[in-house]
Amino acid sequence: MAIKKLPSTGDMPRATGVPESLVPGGAADSAGFPWAGRTFDHHETAFAGDDGTTPEELRVAVSALRETAAKLGTSGGEASLADQLQLLAAAHAKALLALSSSRVLIPLLAEAGDLGLTPEGKVVEKTQELSIVTVASPDGRRVLPVFSSVAAMRHWNPQARPIPVPMPQAAVAAAQEETDLIIVDPGSPESELGVRRTQLQSVALAQPASFAWNDHAVLAAFAQSVADESRVQSIALVPADPEARLLAPELDVVLTLQPGLDQASLSEMLTAVQQRWAESPVIAERVDSLRLRLV
Repeated sequence: MAIKKLPSTGDMPRATGVPESLVPGGAADSAGFPWAGRTFDHHETAFAGDDGTTPEELRVAVSALRETAAKLGTSGGEASLADQLQLLAAAHAKALLALSSSRVLIPLLAEAGDLGLTPEGKVVEKTQELSIVTVASPDGRRVLPVFSSVAAMRHWNPQARPIPVPMPQAAVAAAQEETDLIIVDPGSPESELGVRRTQLQSVALAQPASFAWNDHAVLAAFAQSVADESRVQSIALVPADPEARLLAPELDVVLTLQPGLDQASLSEMLTAVQQRWAESPVIAERVDSLRLRLV
């Protein structure tokens, strides 16, 4: 994923512009020392005793979400799709609640500051600055990367330096910076977990999150949008990103069409329906992103 810089924070994060909500009570590690056998004690932060590993509750909850997502759509006497979606929503909500109570690591990356010349005329870096970065999501939006462990952060970028913060503070900081998305442990598929725009407030307040594909108000809004469309037999909402890794839009809107529609009629109908979706305050507020599927 492409890295995009946010405004430079300087060498001392507390004094030079890291959002106040990301400062947990002391300076972050900027020395790049090996983390094996160490904790955050020497920073005099709120995380004394933290050895930089993934919080166990979060690890277990993300693993359970993966297992539940893997069963989605299976048949052979298993639970109905509606029941499976309920189980997925419960597992997803539990993972986000576990994240809300976790410490995460915000990565800082060094960049060149002022340049100078040696007596021999060689260009050298006089200073280095540390910057918070965002990464680009598949749809081009900015994503704030955070990490559950030092190991996951080092896997992503060995040069990154961690700021430990409570996850709710990271969610607040993302909202303040108008960053819609957060990804936990990018580059580590077994532990990746995305937080979407519609879930930032729930994570910040440690409240159960809701999901567009399991939200009765959202389903009612979509159903109303095609209520007078004889060319649509049915409409259904299913998760497009069931593992919650930000690999796809949040929601698949599945339209089952009457057979035999010509291209002109189909285009006219889709334009009208999508305009209704754009004008719906419920859909705008509660749906992070969507993809249309025709069957």
